[in-house]
Amino acid sequence: MRWSELPDISWRRFSSTYRRCASRRAKKHGARWFRHTRNAYYKGESGMRYRKAVATGAQDMAVDVQSGGAVPRTIRGVVRDLINVTKPGITMSNAMMTFVGIWLSAGRHPAFSLAMMTLAGSSLVVMGGCAMNNFMDRDIDQLMTRTKKRPLPNQRLSGWSVISLGALLAFLGVALLCVYVNLLSAVMALIGLFFYVIVYTGLTKRTTTLSTVIGSVSGAMPPLIGWTAMSGTLSTGAWLLFLFMFIWQPPHFWALSMRRVKEYAAARIPLLPVKYGFAPTKRQIVAWTVLLVPVSLLLYVAHVTDVFYLISALLLGGVWIVKALRGLRAKDDIAWATEMFKFSLIYLTGMAAAMVI
Repeated sequence: MRWSELPDISWRRFSSTYRRCASRRAKKHGARWFRHTRNAYYKGESGMRYRKAVATGAQDMAVDVQSGGAVPRTIRGVVRDLINVTKPGITMSNAMMTFVGIWLSAGRHPAFSLAMMTLAGSSLVVMGGCAMNNFMDRDIDQLMTRTKKRPLPNQRLSGWSVISLGALLAFLGVALLCVYVNLLSAVMALIGLFFYVIVYTGLTKRTTTLSTVIGSVSGAMPPLIGWTAMSGTLSTGAWLLFLFMFIWQPPHFWALSMRRVKEYAAARIPLLPVKYGFAPTKRQIVAWTVLLVPVSLLLYVAHVTDVFYLISALLLGGVWIVKALRGLRAKDDIAWATEMFKFSLIYLTGMAAAMVI
């Protein structure tokens, strides 16, 4: 039984009567009428049939939702879901590193309009890539607790709408960079998009444990976009920023994958902790974390940053190495991985701030 087949004394009928009441007094009268009539009906002989109809209708609505049936959506809800598929958190972190590239390349005095155009264009490309990633991963997202409530697994959005949104945003971002910034920055954005959508999501994520390292190429492109937008060249500073971001990502994501290892295993994604266990993963995290510290110092050696950055890099890098080494003897691997994941975000934010101060 559907809601349209319920007895006449229902919220549906009352709502139409209630909306016709213009004054506050009439609204109160309408509410009193509904309560009186509802109670009289509900307690009568047909009350049992009414309660059964309500329960049946609720069950049918639940089935409609699960089967992808037509469910009324508000504009606000649709907009919220469209924003969700662009992964605002990832977009913001990429915009932060794009700004770092802009700031350092321009000698700490970037042109405001050019910087805004660069941030807008690069962010649109990142948002487009994230939407495409959501579309391509919609099948495995259904199998993971962390992602099964996303709009596509829940069928709140159609696949066509998400992939169309992703293509449109990516096109607008590249066009904005090409027209208002320069061709080289647009090429850097296209390379990042290609590695994220095609190489990482399409080719390697479900086939090899090296996907984390390969996917780090796309995550390291934002500083290059910012740098080339200001200078039009790929100098030493640009490549050092790229190397810094490239090395930061594997220990960050391996810590996350340790926390969610059961979910990734259920989705059959061959990440390092899924295929080889925690011990080799922890050793890799330690190795990449130790490698990151001297690489981060190269930015000071190349005169891209100042002494404040040098001190910050030594302190933050030292803390991260100590935390990583503790993991080799940690009894609770999940708790250690959670701590490492959270500190990796603190480290990146602190290093980015030190670069621009």
